Parts: sequence; structure tokens; C-alpha cells
Amino acid sequence: MTQQNQQQQQMQQAVQSAQQAQQAAQQAQQAVQSAQASATTQQLQQAQQQIQQAQQEVQQATAKSQQKNFQ
Repeated sequence: MTQQNQQQQQMQQAVQSAQQAQQAAQQAQQAVQSAQASATTQQLQQAQQQIQQAQQEVQQATAKSQQKNFQ
């Protein structure tokens, strides 16, 4: 595999990771909305934790893809 192909593959993987992280963030937001609708404190706390984790994953995936762009 050529270096260009390897870089292209790494970029595709970074983009896929970012997309997965965005999906996780959307699911976490939906969980927050669901918890708010049911008004249970435990569900709301869990959903907030999920959204924080998803946001971290988005940030990591974004940083990773930006690093790949500059290599």
C-alpha cells in the first residue's frame, strides 16, 4: 500500500470515528430529553453523564482527524 493510500485510509477512519462520536452525542441528547420528560433524577444524571462522555469523544475524534490532516 502506498503512503498516499495509507494516509487516505487513516483519514477515512478518523472521519468514521468522528461520525460515530456525533451519533453518540445525538443519542445522549435524546436520552437527556427522554429523562427530562419522565422527570426522574437518576435517568437525568445518567443521561448527562452520557452526553459528557459523548462530547469528549467528539472532541477526541475531531482532534485526531485534525492531526491526520496535518500529517
